[in-house]
Formats: sequence, structure tokens, C-alpha cells
Amino acid sequence: MKRAKLIILLFPVLMILAITGAYAAMNITVDFPDTYNGAEAETRNRLLNELGKYENLPDLTRGFGNAATYASNAATMRGYQGYNFLCIAVGTMAAAQAPDADIFFYQKVQDQLDDGDVYAGLGANPLVGQVGINMGFIIPDLYLSFKFGKFDYKADAGNMGYDNNLLGVIVDYQLIPSRSILAGILFWKGLNIESGFIYSNNNVVYTQELDSMEFDAGGGVMVNLDPSIDLEMDIESYIIPVEIYSACRLFYVINFGVGIGMDYVYKNSTDLKIRSAGTATIVADPGSKGIIDIDAGTSNKADRYRFKGMVNLGLGFGPVFVDIPINVYLDNGYAVGLSVGIAL
Repeated sequence: MKRAKLIILLFPVLMILAITGAYAAMNITVDFPDTYNGAEAETRNRLLNELGKYENLPDLTRGFGNAATYASNAATMRGYQGYNFLCIAVGTMAAAQAPDADIFFYQKVQDQLDDGDVYAGLGANPLVGQVGINMGFIIPDLYLSFKFGKFDYKADAGNMGYDNNLLGVIVDYQLIPSRSILAGILFWKGLNIESGFIYSNNNVVYTQELDSMEFDAGGGVMVNLDPSIDLEMDIESYIIPVEIYSACRLFYVINFGVGIGMDYVYKNSTDLKIRSAGTATIVADPGSKGIIDIDAGTSNKADRYRFKGMVNLGLGFGPVFVDIPINVYLDNGYAVGLSVGIAL
């Protein structure tokens, strides 16, 4: 069970783990005891040779920023507006920014990174809730809802941490009212326009051990290098979604809908950081350990406008619904979620 939970939590950082050090402006300092000062330069060069090819990856950073935008649409109520008083939904959403249209693109990402930067990323909001209120007593066909998400997890071993926060306000207005067709066998839910504001913050920390190396650092001094590193991703976004949506209910149970829209990213910052957590040891003198200080970072921003097409497919049993929302963005962006709710 713990392993399954950890795999789910690792989803937003799978790309980071695959590249083991894709950061720009890399600074590496090695500090040995005075007796072995001559080994410092060669040890530093070995680390630079190992990690230097990942020195500048702004496309990867942009990809993660965009994926975080896509995942902010969790716990959607699309296609279930029209409730009389209250609607409550709980959901999750995972998102991906792909470099191309190949559905197996993540199998090739490591090879692409070996040649340089790649436009790709992953994002997730594991647990989000939304509460909607029918505001018809003020303006007919107006709905107001509030979104909130929080997920904070730290692995028992202390090598994994994930902290997610999401807050939002959504306003939905029914432009064209619902109507029954074929005595209710087909029920068209009209046409709705929706917008609002979403704040999303994601922080992921992971300790990753790189392959150890043993080499001659000069003058016959053998060094064993164990360069474990701490990886951290920080993404903060202010998002304004705009959506036009229509849905139908078939045979009183099956719900499906389609729509178009845009996520306008009013503000975003996406930072990838790497810090050292390992040591370098003189093989002939195990007590002489060198301190490795690796400090690197890449900062970029998500795209300001992300246009999308939307579909949903779900089942309704009286006031209870289970729904699968799918968003497809221009430029190979995808988001898939699961929502469960009740509309009263």
C-alpha cells in the first residue's frame, strides 16, 4: 500500500527523476581536507562532465509550468449545472505536456534530453473539492462555487515530500436554458459560460542518488564519488479559466458534454532547483571526506494563454454523479480527471 501511494505521489516528479539534474547556471564546489586539495579540481570536473549537459533547460521548466495549469481544473462540475440549491464535488486530476503527438513520448524523453532541452512536463492535483451554490435568488441561472485543494505528504524515509495547495472561485451562467427531448429520454442541459480565478502552488522535494564513480584525481589519489542530490520544484500560478460548455443526459443516467475554452495564466513562476546531499571520499584514507556543494537552478514561466477543448463522460444516479473530465490543449497538452459529487 505504501509503495502504491509513493508511486502516485512521484507522478509530478517522474520527469525530474529521469533527467537527474536538468538545471541551468550550475555551480559546483568541492572542499577536501588540506592534504588532498589537489583532488578538488578533478572531482569538480567529473561532476561537471556528468551534469553539465543539463545546464540549461528552459523548455522543460516551461513544460512543467503548463502542466500545473492543466491540473488546476480538478473537481469539475461541467455538465452538472442546473441544480436547485447545492452541488458538492470531490476530484483529482493529472496532466501532461508532451513534446510531440506520440503517445509513448515519455519513453523517449531521456534520449531527447541527452541531446538538449525538451518541452515536456507533468502535473497533478491529487485531492480537490468544489462547493457550488445556486444564486438564482439574486440573478436567475447564475451559479457560484468555491474550489479548495490541499495535499501534504512526506515519505517515512524522509526522501520524498509533496505539498499542494489550490484555492479558487468559479462563476457559471446558463446562457441557454435546459430542455427535455423525447419525453426526457434525452435531456439537453443548455449552454453555459464559466470563468473565475484559481490560485495553485506545488512544491515537490526528492532525494535522488546518482551512480557512484571512482577515479584517479591526480597524483595517484583515488576518489570515490557518491553525489546524492536533493531535487526541488516550486510552481506558483494565478489562473483565469474561461469556458463555454454544453452537456446532455441520455436515458436518465448517462451524462456527456463538450466545450471549448482557455486558461489565462495571469501570473506564474516555475523554479527547478538542485542541491547536493552526498560526499566524496579518498579511497586510501576513508576518514578524509570532501564536501560537495552543488547549486543550480532554472526559472521560467508557463505560457500566458492555453486554449483547450473539453469533453466529459459520466453516470448520474439521482443526485449522485461520477464523471471523467478530459481536456486537450493545443500543442500536445492533456489533462484527465475523476470527479464524484452530489447535486441537490
